[in-house]
Amino acid sequence: MRLRTRTPRRVAIAGLALVTAAGLAACSSDSESDEDAAGADTPSSESTDEGSAPQTPVEGRVLTEGEAPGGGVVQVIDKPMLQESVDKLVADQGRQLMEDPACDKVSRLETVSNHATGDGVTTMVRYKQSEADETEHRFGIGMVGWRLDEFLDRSLYEACHTSRSVANPNVELVMTVQDAPVVEGTEGFRVISDFITTQPDGTQQISRAIALHGFARDTTVSVEYAARGDDPAADPVLPTAAGALDAIYTAQMDKIANAE
Repeated sequence: MRLRTRTPRRVAIAGLALVTAAGLAACSSDSESDEDAAGADTPSSESTDEGSAPQTPVEGRVLTEGEAPGGGVVQVIDKPMLQESVDKLVADQGRQLMEDPACDKVSRLETVSNHATGDGVTTMVRYKQSEADETEHRFGIGMVGWRLDEFLDRSLYEACHTSRSVANPNVELVMTVQDAPVVEGTEGFRVISDFITTQPDGTQQISRAIALHGFARDTTVSVEYAARGDDPAADPVLPTAAGALDAIYTAQMDKIANAE
C-alpha cells in the first residue's frame, strides 16, 4: 500500500501512545516531538468474561510482519524506548489539561498507552508515500489483554465537543466521535481530535489525531494515526491514509476475533 501526496507533510508517529490522550497532554507543553507515548504498569479494569480470552498471549494477538494490509512494515516498539514519554503522560493525567470539564475528563483517562511499558504491546505499521518519496506514514497499534472500561466508553468522548487548553489558550480542541469499521465479534468507535493552534500572526495550523478504540475477547486495542496541516478547513489526512487506518483496524480486530 503506497500513500501518495502532492505536498510534503509532517506526519506524527502515532501508536507510541493513544493519540487522543497524548495530544491533549501535549497542549500543556511546548514539545514538538513526533514521538509520544504513555504508560503505567497496573491494570485498572479487568474483564469478567475470562472464558472468551484467547489462549494466545497478548503479544501474539497483535499484527505481525506479513499480516498488515498492503504490505506495511510492522515493527514492535521496545518498551524502554517508551519510558520517558510514558512518565510524562502519567504526570499530565494527574492535572487539569483542558478548560471544558468533559474534554478534560477524556484527556486524563487511563488508556491502552498507560500500559505500554508494562503489560501491553505497542506496534508500528509503516508505509512509504510513494516509490519516489521515502517519507513514511506511520500507524500505531496498542494492545492490552483486558477490558479498559472508560477507554471503551463512547459516551465519555461524545460529551467533549470543543475546549481550550488550560496552559495554552491559543490551542483549541475539537473532538468528533464516529463509528469504527464493523468487524463481527468485536466492538469499537473512532475518535477524531483536531488541535487547532492560532499563531501570533493570526494564521492557524491543525493537528488531527485519529484513534480507533476496539475490544474483542478480553483484548482492548487502539489503532492510531496523526497528521498536520496549515488549513483547519482542510483534512490533513490523505484519503489513502484514512483507508489504510481502517484496513489495519479491520485486520487487527479480525485477528483477535479468530485467535486461538
